Amino acid sequence: MDEITQAENVKPSKKEVLASYFTATRIAYMAIFTAISYAVGLLDFSLLPGSPVSFLKLDFSNVFVLIGGFALGPVAGTVIAVLKELLHAITVGQTAFVGELANILMVLPYMLIPSLIYKKHKGIKTVIWSIALGCAGQCLISIPVNYFLTFPAFMKAFGGTWASGQQLFLDLWYWALLFNFIKTVCISAVVLLLYKPLSGLIKLTSRKFDKRK
Repeated sequence: MDEITQAENVKPSKKEVLASYFTATRIAYMAIFTAISYAVGLLDFSLLPGSPVSFLKLDFSNVFVLIGGFALGPVAGTVIAVLKELLHAITVGQTAFVGELANILMVLPYMLIPSLIYKKHKGIKTVIWSIALGCAGQCLISIPVNYFLTFPAFMKAFGGTWASGQQLFLDLWYWALLFNFIKTVCISAVVLLLYKPLSGLIKLTSRKFDKRK
C-alpha cells in the first residue's frame, strides 16, 4: 500500500507534462490553425483610411487564434498567436518584428480571457460575454503598447525620434483607441458568426483534450 501511495504522489516531470500536452494530435490542430491564421493575415487593409492612423491595419487572422484558443485551450492559442506572427515577420514582415511583437502583446489578453473562461463554462452565452471582456482587455493593453512600442517605432522608421513617436501617440491616442475598438469588434463579430458552424468542432476538440489533462 505504501508503494502504491508513493507512486501516486510522484509528480510528473516537466518533460512528461509537456509530452502529455503537446501530443501529435494537438500539434497537428495547432499547425492547421496557425496556417489558416497566417494566410488570412496576409489580407490586411487600412481600417481608417484618410485618418491620422491610416498606417494601422486590420486583418482577421486573430479570428482563428481565438477559435484555436476555444478549441485547444489557452496555451495552444498562445502558441498559435506567436507562431503566426513569427511566420509573418520572417516572410513578409517590414517592421523588424516590432509590429509582430505589438500584435502578440495585444492579442494575448483578447485570446486568453475568453479561452480561460471557456475552459470552465461552455456555451454561446459564455463566448459572447467573455469575448466582450477580451475586447476590453485588448483595448486597455493597446494604450501602453502603442505608447512605448508601435508609435515610437513607426516614427523611428521614418527618421524621427523615439520621443517624437511617443508624443505622436499622446496627440492621437483617441484615434488609436478607436482603431483597436473597431478592430476587436469586427474580429469578434466574425468569431461569433463562425462559432455556430464550428461549435461542433470546438466542443469535440476541447472535450477531447480536457480528458487528457
